[in-house]
Amino acid sequence: MAEPYVEQVEYLDVLTKIGKKIGKKIGGSKPRGDVHRDGDYHKAVHVWIFTESTQELLLQKRADCKDSWPGLWDISSAGHISAGDSSLITAQYKENNEARSLILQKQLRRYAPVSLTAEVVNFLQF
Repeated sequence: MAEPYVEQVEYLDVLTKIGKKIGKKIGGSKPRGDVHRDGDYHKAVHVWIFTESTQELLLQKRADCKDSWPGLWDISSAGHISAGDSSLITAQYKENNEARSLILQKQLRRYAPVSLTAEVVNFLQF
């Protein structure tokens, strides 16, 4: 008999406005849904895939089932940083690189290349 599916609750470290972790260990973290509901500051990691030879930036279209920005174009890869982890650990894979590379190559079909021929003239201040 198969084991019943139990949804894992993802915990995120809650941060101050300047990026300092609030509290120690679990006391300074909350479930992902609570963090988003409460508007808490939290860490995320962004990985941009850029091909120098073709000057292409790979983007992905977010799934329609996402709770934020569903169906819109997004960066190559992004995700929350789980409580207690670092951005570097979250962004890279240290184990089974060959298998992960093959999976990534298959997943690249979901990405759309964007040519970077436009020049950035100025930035908006928020």
